[in-house]
Amino acid sequence: MAFVTSLWLALLGTFYILGSAAQDYSITGYIASGTGCSPSTFSSSLASDGKNVGLKYGSFTAYAGPSYSYDDGRKNCQLTLSVKVPGGYQFAFDKFNHNASYAIGQDVTGSFKTSYYFQATLPEAEGDGTIAGPAKLDTTLTDNFSPLVWSPCGQNAVVGINTEVRVDNGNNNAASGSFTIRSTPVSFTESYA
Repeated sequence: MAFVTSLWLALLGTFYILGSAAQDYSITGYIASGTGCSPSTFSSSLASDGKNVGLKYGSFTAYAGPSYSYDDGRKNCQLTLSVKVPGGYQFAFDKFNHNASYAIGQDVTGSFKTSYYFQATLPEAEGDGTIAGPAKLDTTLTDNFSPLVWSPCGQNAVVGINTEVRVDNGNNNAASGSFTIRSTPVSFTESYA
């Protein structure tokens, strides 16, 4: 597994390989959009081997406080990946580790949530967490998914991954807070069907 600089979103594969066919797995295309990754606020790259894609964030921060509007309290980034999957294989995301920071005042809450789904299927996996103020930290936050949602076996897949952060000062309008996502290395599990 490779690690990237703290401002990159990297989709990194940890594979349990039962045959050489798993090496054919690759990300063939991607798009990103949202209030946390609007076109003018991030740059992106796809590795030459198709194993990871990176988004460099510039403004994935939610704010709450007397000088901020209600809309400033929520930011999201939706990443859509086209994935080539070899015959007999499927994949799932088992967790999302967010490199994040927050500064949350008295009676303010910050929350994070990641969900993913495969196009043309109903199940959606979700992981989330909440931080109650006062709190301030640079940290790694983890969304664990249970049960996992798996891609269709042996079929190319389109997967949507949405990450959002929120800050709410409704219990103390005079207080403020911020919540920033800097990067999200994502681990995969893989199974032979």
